[in-house]
Amino acid sequence: MMISCKRAAELTCQSLDRPLSRWERLKLWFHLTMCKPCSAFRRQSMELDRLIEQRFHHQITDDQFKQAVSDVLSEESCERIKQRLREAVQR
Repeated sequence: MMISCKRAAELTCQSLDRPLSRWERLKLWFHLTMCKPCSAFRRQSMELDRLIEQRFHHQITDDQFKQAVSDVLSEESCERIKQRLREAVQR
């Protein structure tokens, strides 16, 4: 029943876009109870999704968004995300 961290990350990301099935939710919940890094990833992902939604609907300014993101993610994580976005745009 235990899923891998990779699968837990996939389900976490998918859960932001669609409802998970009962079985997927159960497998993810079980994994998250055992894995602190994946639990942290889920919290961060959900918070980032919330912030992006707020920014998209103009509920917060760019400066507020940048500050909130820096509160959620480490500087290293932010740089890694920026680099991957640059690479994706260049493709």
